[in-house]
Amino acid sequence: MDAVLQDFLGNKPSMGTPSLELQLADTQEQTSKAVQQETVTVNEPMPEQTDETPLVVRRISGKQRRASLEEYKETFLPVPSIEDRKPVFLSRSTRDALDRIVRMFGERKMSVSGLVENIARQHLATYGEDIEAWRKL
Repeated sequence: MDAVLQDFLGNKPSMGTPSLELQLADTQEQTSKAVQQETVTVNEPMPEQTDETPLVVRRISGKQRRASLEEYKETFLPVPSIEDRKPVFLSRSTRDALDRIVRMFGERKMSVSGLVENIARQHLATYGEDIEAWRKL
C-alpha cells in the first residue's frame, strides 16, 4: 500500500513493489472483511457512542415490563365493536402468532379479528395524516 501512496505522491516506488493485481486482491479482501464486520454490526444492534465515556447498559425492570404490557393491552387488546365485517387473509404463521397473543393476553371475548382491527386502527391514527399528504403528491 505504501508503494501506491509513493507512486501517487510522485515518488519512485521501491523495487519490492507488489503488482497491481496483488494490490487489487488485498483491497478486495479488506472490503470483504469490512462488509463482514458491518453485517455483524447490523445483526447485533449496538448503540453508537460518540464520546469516550463508558457505555452503560440498563436492564428493564419487572415493573417497567408490566407497565409496557398494560400499555400494549390498552392499545391493542380491548374488544372492538366491528360492524359490516369483511374478510382479511393472513398467512398461517401470522394467524398462529396473533392467536397466541390473543390467548395469552386478551380478554375472554377477544379474537384475532379484533386484534387485527385494533392494529389497523392504531396504524391509521398514527399515519393517517401522512397517508393523505402522500396521496396528494
